[in-house]
Formats: sequence, structure tokens, C-alpha cells
Amino acid sequence: MFKKIKSWLLPESLDVKIERREFLSRSFKGYLALIFSGSILKGKKLYAEVNMPNNSDDKNLVVIKSKDIKKETVFKMIDEGFKQMGGIEKFIRKGMNVVIKPNIGFNSPPERAHTTNPYIVEAVAKKCVSAGASVKILDRPVHTARLCYKNCGMTEAAKKSGASVHYVDDRKFKEVRVKNGLNLEDLDVYHELIKADFVINVPIAKDHKSANLTMAMKNLMGVIGGRRGWFHLSLHENIVDFNKAIPVHLVILDALRILTANGPASGTLKDVKETRTIIMGTNAVCVDAYTTRLFNKKPADIEYLTLAHKEKMGEIDANKMNIKNISL
Repeated sequence: MFKKIKSWLLPESLDVKIERREFLSRSFKGYLALIFSGSILKGKKLYAEVNMPNNSDDKNLVVIKSKDIKKETVFKMIDEGFKQMGGIEKFIRKGMNVVIKPNIGFNSPPERAHTTNPYIVEAVAKKCVSAGASVKILDRPVHTARLCYKNCGMTEAAKKSGASVHYVDDRKFKEVRVKNGLNLEDLDVYHELIKADFVINVPIAKDHKSANLTMAMKNLMGVIGGRRGWFHLSLHENIVDFNKAIPVHLVILDALRILTANGPASGTLKDVKETRTIIMGTNAVCVDAYTTRLFNKKPADIEYLTLAHKEKMGEIDANKMNIKNISL
């Protein structure tokens, strides 16, 4: 009946024995939850409303390359990227509630290419704040949140840009429906993304032992509730479903440094390659498909990209994209 099992009905490990009284208590609570949600009485579930952007056919990309990755250069790259895309005013208006979702998953410095470069996040947040928006920077890290935010540079980036850092509260996920999901009927999505006027996905491109590569599409796992390990079963189908359920209006991919092996959070500096590139677009499938070339791969090598293309979520053939190449 359900493709997803509610985590609060199960213990942390399926091997842990549950006392009969505790089992009955959990079962009764689950039954009550179904009644009050209307699932039994009304015959349907109540989902949070999500306004998905209509950007599935947008094949426009801006690819900015530079000679170095100093802070002032990165700011120029972001300025030029927005200019080529029509200006910040095309996307952000005064009074907007903007969420920036970088990869802040690990307690690592930027040099290891485990997390999004903070210079990019600071530059993007500063432009949004200057346009009159209220900006939150957030992720659901694997490691301790405050340490991750601080050591990967996000706390400082927020402070300097006028944005705020937001630590994910596990009580504030909302269930949303996955329309025509490949593997999932619904997902618990963090409420800040659901209520945001504009969501900017700012991933880093890196090797990933399970997904092959993690880029924009995979980065959305950081705003989903529940146990991450469960989503690694049928991972590629689930990544596609993440992108069917979570609103993203703009993608700004960090390829200043990429992790070429032992990802997503291991390896040494020998595995890090300085590619000095930022890729901007409104369609995560297109952005990810183009990015594969930085790893000497093709979109067809990444299962979730081929699945997303079959689902008509975006183009994966760069020859069919409109690409502006900028060198600074």
C-alpha cells in the first residue's frame, strides 16, 4: 500500500527487539495519525502544497571559467553569470523569501571539495540581499550542523552577505506528494523550501560511490527528512523523485574545485582538481548533464540523468542546449 514506511513506527534498527507494550503503543499512535490526517475517514492523504517552477524545458546554460578562484574572481564570475542570464532582477524582487541550498554535508574545509565553496554562496546571497530579499542558507548535514557550517565557511559567508544561517529542525518537515514518482509516493520536505518564494540550489560537483556523481539533482537529499540510508536503495529512481517533488528555481553549480575520486567525503588533496568553473541554469538535469564532462564522463554514464531525460524533466544532450561560455 505504501512505498515509504513511516520512520516513527520503526526502531532505529530492524534488529532491535520491541517490547509488546511499546509496539502496541506505536501502532495505536500510527492508527490515530491516519484517522486525524483524514486518510481513513476521507480516503485520501493531506499533502503540503508545493508550487513547482515551470523550467523543465529550459535549455539555457551559462558556463563561466576563470584563471583563478580568488574571492574577488568568484564574485566577478557570479556577477557575469547573472548578467548573462538577464540580471538578478529577472529572478529576485524586493520582499522575496529566498532559500539558498548549498552542500554543507560534511565537517570539511573548502579545499577538500566536499562542500560548496563559500565564496559562491556569499556572492549569490549578497546579490539577493541587495535586491531586497530575505535570504536563508541551509542544509541537513551528515556531521554536526554547527561545526559543518563553521568549518566549511558558510557561517562567515552568511554574516558577510547579510543572509542568515538556518539549522534544520527535524520537527519541521512537511509531507508532499511525488507526482508520477518512479519509486516514491511522497516525501518529507523541509518546510522552508515549501514556503520559499525562490529556491537556489548551489551544489558542488564531486565523485560519489553510490550515485557515480553528485551534483544538483542529488544535492536535494539534504532537504529531505528521514533516514538517508533508505534512499540509497533504488537511489537513482529516488534522485529523480526528489526533483519531482522539491521546488528549485535556479541552479548555480560549484566546479571551482571538483572531487574526482573517493567521494563524497573521503580522499586526499590529490583527488581534488581545480577546474575553475561555475555553471548556471534553471534546469538541474541540463546543468548536471553538462557537468559530467568535467569528470571525463557522459550523461549516459549516470543512471539518474538518463531516467530524468526519459521522464522529460530536461535535456541531457549538450548539442541541444543553448550554452553561453564566458572566460574571465
